[in-house]
Amino acid sequence: MRFLFILGPYRPGQCGVSDYVRLLSERLEDLGHECMRVSVDPGVGATLATTADSLPPCDAVSLQFAPYAFHPKGLPGQGLQSLAKALAGRHLQVMFHEIWIGAYPQSTWRERWIGGRQRHQILSFLETAQPFAVHATNAAALNRLDLMGVEAEYLYLFGNIPWAEAPSAGMDADPVAHIAFFGTPYEAFPYDLLFERLAETFTAMKSPWNIRVLGHVREKTGLRKLYREAGRYGITVEESSRLTSEELSHELQVADCGVATTPYDVLGKSGAAAAMLEHGLPIYAYDDGDTPKDSLFVFEPFQDQIFLLNDPKSSEQLIKSTKQLPKPFFNGVAHTADKFIEAII
Repeated sequence: MRFLFILGPYRPGQCGVSDYVRLLSERLEDLGHECMRVSVDPGVGATLATTADSLPPCDAVSLQFAPYAFHPKGLPGQGLQSLAKALAGRHLQVMFHEIWIGAYPQSTWRERWIGGRQRHQILSFLETAQPFAVHATNAAALNRLDLMGVEAEYLYLFGNIPWAEAPSAGMDADPVAHIAFFGTPYEAFPYDLLFERLAETFTAMKSPWNIRVLGHVREKTGLRKLYREAGRYGITVEESSRLTSEELSHELQVADCGVATTPYDVLGKSGAAAAMLEHGLPIYAYDDGDTPKDSLFVFEPFQDQIFLLNDPKSSEQLIKSTKQLPKPFFNGVAHTADKFIEAII
């Protein structure tokens, strides 16, 4: 089949959606399919409207949706409706990496106002385009779409760090436990509770521990909070420089556990969290309560790897997890490619 992927500016290595499309396309091509890519980039004149006027022939279209990828203010407006008309009648899948903002209890009035306009534009797009399949990556998005009457299904968003064999010398046992931070350390994350749980865990295990921040961190506010809390506990924080995919895989293989600061209900949209889980790491996460508990779920292969800081027994549970044999690498790209083909065909 010939698949056409439509996404925002194509920047592999700098953009999670770009990495997603690149890796998924490579896998589909390995399976004998043809993949094309159209990048919507208003900065170079490639708008949604011009994209709508120049769609190439294909068997199926996959729209990788993120409002701020299509417009700097997150309001694609008339261009989105032009694209909807062009896609109507096509075999269309919509993959929501992001939906509208402001759909959580603590949102500001401005976020709710912008989010209301985004929601209206998204629902109008879906009504016109009539996609064959609608997918989202996380519990929060699926819950909000369901509340608006949109039938959407879950599709796993894989990590962007493939397994890379590490030299055996680099895999020797280390008496110091390494806690991996991979991805943006978000400001709103409860770092005080995290360090309380980590201290409980490694004190019980009688193991020294440190923090390893992997890759380049652009947002420094959360990082400063991490350093402040680490200082209170006398814990060393090490920052790596920019790492290659292979180097990141090696780092994840020698880590003892990871931390995902992305809220639990949207954890599924984090490629960094997926990479840690695919490499077999147990991870700490936090449920901020923004999505009803009966709508929350964990992707089945990782149900025994995610421990919520909210749970007072999480330290005990993580200790049990670390005593088990390491889990084999989960090939998320292969899994999602198979599910993508099933949904499209």
